[in-house]
Amino acid sequence: MKRVSLLLAVLILASVALGACGTEDQESFDLNYEMKNDKMDLEGVGIVYEIGLTESALAVPNCLGYELDTTFGDLASQRIKDIQNDYNCSINLKYVNNGVSCRAFVATSASGVFMCDVISGTSDMWADVARIGMVIGMTELEGYIDYRNEEKWGYRNMLEVVYYEDDLYGLVPLLWPEISVSYSSPLVVNENLLSSLGVADPRDLLENGQWNWDTFDECLGQYYIEEGGEVKQYSLTASRDTIGNMFILSNGSHFAEKDASGKYIPGFFTPNGVKAMEAARRIFDGPNGKTVNMTGDPLQMLISGTTVLGAVNSDNIIGITGRIAKEMDNFGILSWPNGPDVEPGYAAGHHGNIERCIAFSRMSAHPEVAATIINAVYEPFEGYETIDSIIELMTRNYFFDKRDSEIFYKMYFNSVYNYFHYNGMYGYMHEWFSSNKTPAEYIEGARDMIQQKIDEYVLPTMRGIDALWGE
Repeated sequence: MKRVSLLLAVLILASVALGACGTEDQESFDLNYEMKNDKMDLEGVGIVYEIGLTESALAVPNCLGYELDTTFGDLASQRIKDIQNDYNCSINLKYVNNGVSCRAFVATSASGVFMCDVISGTSDMWADVARIGMVIGMTELEGYIDYRNEEKWGYRNMLEVVYYEDDLYGLVPLLWPEISVSYSSPLVVNENLLSSLGVADPRDLLENGQWNWDTFDECLGQYYIEEGGEVKQYSLTASRDTIGNMFILSNGSHFAEKDASGKYIPGFFTPNGVKAMEAARRIFDGPNGKTVNMTGDPLQMLISGTTVLGAVNSDNIIGITGRIAKEMDNFGILSWPNGPDVEPGYAAGHHGNIERCIAFSRMSAHPEVAATIINAVYEPFEGYETIDSIIELMTRNYFFDKRDSEIFYKMYFNSVYNYFHYNGMYGYMHEWFSSNKTPAEYIEGARDMIQQKIDEYVLPTMRGIDALWGE
């Protein structure tokens, strides 16, 4: 519902925005500065950087999303001080409720009122506001921030949500531990429950290349406990939406992909997708279907010890709001079981938006300064310049086994945009699971409507990627 109301606001304000800040020609920014002893003189220019956080994150004193008096909170605080000193500039950090911030940004920008130079928040609005000129495309700022450095600013599959028509409208600081990660739906294992059952750890199955649909079905039968007609623990807790989407992804299909003719189709139209739908029906409508809770809260049930496996969001695990790492004394991380058409160990997640996506306001008086400062702010911290160093850090600080950190990041790097537009691709990719139709029946019924969704939501994204990367 948030996106519906947001788009309505955008449409209402669009006519104002087109006059106030829309432009057909890209601006040419000219930043004159002097370098001396590796320092840059920005002549005291300041920027306002508004950072949207959840209410629970706002309740914790933080710097750039890191809790203060922690290793990264201290590093982030020092980074801001160093840049203000070395660049002769000022950075006004504002921490606000993410939803309030996004709505305010739309309204103020559309009416021609300055709110901030840079905003960090939920990414699924940036493409919407880009179409009426409120945020600056990264090609306009290429001289000041190298968006083509995908290892620093995010790979294309991660940033699909902020590609639109002819440009890229947001970035994520990929090598900043904790805050950069945003995806759904890794499986968390309650290792204490598992050890009490005396059965094999599914992480061993994954490591040995045996974590597939068949062994998954066997595990469901082993983990469930019912006594006197009362369920003591479920094998898996995950919503129907999650199961429907993740089974499609687990056999190598995506929410949208090209067929042999070069036309974009949804993943469940493919042979791989149909196999996934058939396997899910076989497993979840079979004898072990009762072992799965599709209505409970996976996070709460993992913490309370009433489910062995639970599908959660990445920010439920680590970071400032990561309850799993804070409240569970022994847990593991799993990808979803593989189908037969992918290599053993294949892992993928999905996302509807990026929680800490950075965009640059068209209303800024000095966007080139803002880009220069943000580029410096989000340089990797010393000692954490590679993903391997971050995985080692995560293993020490959050996870109990290096395998957990590795699969957590593997799912993230393979995370794909789910086109979460109202009843868009995300909806169609899971509704089959609740439809009581055969795969063929569901595909036939969805065929006309799904093409409309692809034209409306998928193709503008793909045109944006093609425009920048020529693919």
